[in-house]
Amino acid sequence: MPVTIRDLEPDDTEWIRALLSDTPEAARWSVGQGCASGDGLLCRVAERNGQISGLIVFRSMADEAEILNLAVEASQRRQGIGCLLVQKAIAECKAAGARTIFLEVRESNEAARRLYARAGFKEGGRRPEYYREPTEDALVLQRTIE
Repeated sequence: MPVTIRDLEPDDTEWIRALLSDTPEAARWSVGQGCASGDGLLCRVAERNGQISGLIVFRSMADEAEILNLAVEASQRRQGIGCLLVQKAIAECKAAGARTIFLEVRESNEAARRLYARAGFKEGGRRPEYYREPTEDALVLQRTIE
């Protein structure tokens, strides 16, 4: 079934809360943070057969961009949805003039690290004890946008 990537809409709020509470490896993020508040955050959801299956939150500033959060519903993982969301974010950031995109990922999140490596991200640093619940280092990944 085809996946559609679209803007996050106000009616999606409860689903996003449920997704993030069921995805402990995702960044702790309140649905009320940005996306509709004019702070430059862009939120996209993946939808298949009328059901939301993933979320990406990102922003672009001048020639840099950052992916702040990515989550895919557990039953929908390993089907290319995360990859599509990342590709969409990269394309939008490129159109906005970004030349480099960054993100942080839990060191233990092997699945996300593999996804980002396939998307061309490389390790560029580490943030000790960046994550809470549980406390864990973040790897800083970056990718040139061509």
